[in-house]
Amino acid sequence: MAKLRITALEGEHQGEVFEAQFNPKEIEVDRTIPWQHQGPAPLQFLGAEPGRMSFELLFDGVEQSKSVQPKLDRLHGLSSVDETLHRPPRVKVAWGNAAGAMPTFDGVVEAVSVRYLTFAENGVPLRATATVKLKEAADPSRTLDRG
Repeated sequence: MAKLRITALEGEHQGEVFEAQFNPKEIEVDRTIPWQHQGPAPLQFLGAEPGRMSFELLFDGVEQSKSVQPKLDRLHGLSSVDETLHRPPRVKVAWGNAAGAMPTFDGVVEAVSVRYLTFAENGVPLRATATVKLKEAADPSRTLDRG
């Protein structure tokens, strides 16, 4: 079964792939399109906001008594400041590559929220969930020449 994958698109970790241990149960993708009402005039389109994606991932090492912290650290690495870029890298989220698969999403990690659920007697985390939120971001090298 294909796993959800998050790939770094740039920076010192370009091409590195984070693969979900378990696929998310659901993924939310939304886009806000702002309109402004100007008195009796028709609504005025103000421009599209970047899309957003969010999902929850499960990390489980209970059966093997194995810490899930290294996998969580790799996930957090996607939201850390890259020394060559001086900002976190853009990433691509993909799940499957068959016809009709979920469209890929290019963006930046906006937030990672971890909930530790189960611990070994010595405090090692054995199970956790992480909520990942991303914001759509275009490739800055593909900006239009406005000159």
